[in-house]
Amino acid sequence: MILPETLFQDTLNELEEKKKRSFVISESLPILFFGDLPTFSKQQKKIITVGLNPSNIEFQQNALAPYSFFRFPDYEKSTTSLEKALSNYFKNQPYKKWFSTGYEPLLNGMHASYYPEGARDKVLHTDICSPLATQPTWSKLSPKAQQSLCKKGFVLWQQLIKSIQPNLIILSTRKSYLDQLNPSFIETLYEIKQTKSGAPRKPFYLDLFEVEILGHHTHLIYGAPKNLPFGSVTTDAKKRMGAIIKKRVF
Repeated sequence: MILPETLFQDTLNELEEKKKRSFVISESLPILFFGDLPTFSKQQKKIITVGLNPSNIEFQQNALAPYSFFRFPDYEKSTTSLEKALSNYFKNQPYKKWFSTGYEPLLNGMHASYYPEGARDKVLHTDICSPLATQPTWSKLSPKAQQSLCKKGFVLWQQLIKSIQPNLIILSTRKSYLDQLNPSFIETLYEIKQTKSGAPRKPFYLDLFEVEILGHHTHLIYGAPKNLPFGSVTTDAKKRMGAIIKKRVF
């Protein structure tokens, strides 16, 4: 195994402890990350993206289908097979609608990607709040339910960061999740003064920070979301931002 077995066991224990709660999908796997971990671990450029928690769609063919492990054919009820299943996620049936329209264009501008095709650097996706999938989705959970999952989930995410040692974290969630990392602002890399039908809208800022997570110092990119990561920004603008990040950080 590449990551500590105890980290996977802790995530399995977290699912076992929480799966009887009505909002946790019991017929699921705890997801520490998605992406080609063996390749990622050998790269000089180690980029990760961040969401809040896994989607219920990771375990459903559609909204009416029963839950299953169809995206995780390598899982055989062991920590070793769990690491393999998560590493092979983008080689099987990934939830492309979210990944390809959210972070992927930005990553492509950095000559990086989630997907196995091409010679781009491979990227891992992680979730800062919890490795457990929920129904309803995160934004519709009660504050009490969110807090109950974050208590352990954030600790697991920090331990993952310490293990994989990324040199760039890309985050596009509510700003409160950035704030809990106590970031040190460095500079704004890109700004869009948005307008719609002649009416001014809130500007978009792509900001560079430095953070320390369990002793690991790294850069962090933050941009506001809108339904999806960087959702108010066009695909072309995301690619331009990726090129700017690559030049500035790497």
